[in-house]
Amino acid sequence: MKLNAVPIGDLKVMLAARSLLVAVRVPAAALAAGFAVCAACAVTGFPAILQPALWLLVHSSCLLIGFVIHEGSHIIGLKLAPGITHVVFAGTLLRFSVVPVGNLVGWQAALIALAGPLGACVAGVPLALALPDQAFHWWFFLHSVFLLPLFGDGRSLVKGLATWRGSVQLLQLDP
Repeated sequence: MKLNAVPIGDLKVMLAARSLLVAVRVPAAALAAGFAVCAACAVTGFPAILQPALWLLVHSSCLLIGFVIHEGSHIIGLKLAPGITHVVFAGTLLRFSVVPVGNLVGWQAALIALAGPLGACVAGVPLALALPDQAFHWWFFLHSVFLLPLFGDGRSLVKGLATWRGSVQLLQLDP
């Protein structure tokens, strides 16, 4: 797993966006390849392949954009928390996440855990209103599942609620 720690004071919108895009480079490359296949199908005239390829491309894009919005919402919450010193961008082949470094109070941890899935769900609302028959919005709404204790956001939410006014143990960087 590649870890990239950024001091919270240095974390600007462009740096956060770049770090998230670096973390999603493999799925983004797969989407670019899918786009190339769609373009090739359109140029060469294979309509039987074009429609399923476009369907897969659009749904995959919604999935990836949902995760970027999810993690970006966590970053916004972390920027507002006074005890955070760094943010670590962790990425593997099929997973990326934002890990806070510093100190949080339980209620802060709970709100930041809620911020990611809630941000993705809110981003799906305009799609649901504009294109309800296309089901693109479900890729955004499915982020609410990450609030189950089985996932990191759900565990953080439970831990934050359990220690409402207490300190929550976070990742610490070695000096």
